[in-house]
Amino acid sequence: MDKPLWRLVFVSLLSLFLVSCNDNQKNSLFLNGSTMGTQYHITLVSSKQQINAQVLQKEIDQHLADINQKMSTYINDSEISLFNQATRMDWLPISKELLIVIQASVKAHNISDGAFDPTVYPLVDLWGFAKQIKITPPSNKAVQITRQYIGLGHLKIRANPPALSKDTDKLSLDLSAIAKGYGVDAIAELLDKRGLTNYLVEIGGEIKARGRNKNNKTWHIAIEQPKAHHMSKKQNIIDDLYLHNQAVATSGNYRNYYEYEGKRYAHTINPATGKPAENTLASVTIIHPSAMWADAMATTIMVMGAKQGLAFANKQKLAVFMITYDGGSYDTIANQHFLNFQENKDAEKPRDAPKKTL
Repeated sequence: MDKPLWRLVFVSLLSLFLVSCNDNQKNSLFLNGSTMGTQYHITLVSSKQQINAQVLQKEIDQHLADINQKMSTYINDSEISLFNQATRMDWLPISKELLIVIQASVKAHNISDGAFDPTVYPLVDLWGFAKQIKITPPSNKAVQITRQYIGLGHLKIRANPPALSKDTDKLSLDLSAIAKGYGVDAIAELLDKRGLTNYLVEIGGEIKARGRNKNNKTWHIAIEQPKAHHMSKKQNIIDDLYLHNQAVATSGNYRNYYEYEGKRYAHTINPATGKPAENTLASVTIIHPSAMWADAMATTIMVMGAKQGLAFANKQKLAVFMITYDGGSYDTIANQHFLNFQENKDAEKPRDAPKKTL
């Protein structure tokens, strides 16, 4: 479930420690670790209870490992890998967690006219992105043959008890565009059940914020952009957000790509063509109460392109921020729903809005 992303960073230092406090101060706990081929960072704030960092982190790690075991195509015996490897067409039992993510994927597919498609994995593999390797682009004939096995028409879903079936053994699922977001939501739910109401959870760039930070302010998130070249490691902050009980997810093409004979092939596959999406979008950021949904919608709009994606976001009332790249320079587009999250309600005066808004 490793997916390169434009970086979203929260304004704080990340390490593992518990700050002692008196009655007038709040505890600040920072947890981090590895999961889903990337890193997670969690910031917790509490004024009413001491938090056992080791116990909580062990619980978080176990929960994330369980999600990975269900949804990662990089684990040979994960639930999704076992389904992908299955040659028989019988019902294969799955967990309710995997069912939730697949049902959300189907919903995203339906409202986007197929731009989001969890059955696209054979094409991802064909183009060399499933195993993160650079290869010679496939022939048009190979693409067309592989496209025969793409589409939700080949997939059957049973809710009770949860199970999947397929009508061709070549059908394979890929949840990399939604599973990290689900992981963020799942950890947020775990923290809620522990009575923690002020936190920020981040997994590989997908973020969810609840409550307030240790200064009793709205959580502040910064978006970074490469300065000039796609592979540049030097980045500058181009926009920031103020989040309260919201999630934010970003999808981008600027790192996971390869070049062949002067042409650039990025990892976001357009199911309609069977080829890497060709448009000016370099990055899409979505804000939504659900990190899982924000994750899926960011990828959906990456496939659509800036014009269609903006219209789709406005129709769905999604807060969207897009970075476009024309080969020479970057530009930014944000809709009004997004601008609402750029206003710092803790400040006496709101910050200036981006120059280009739609």
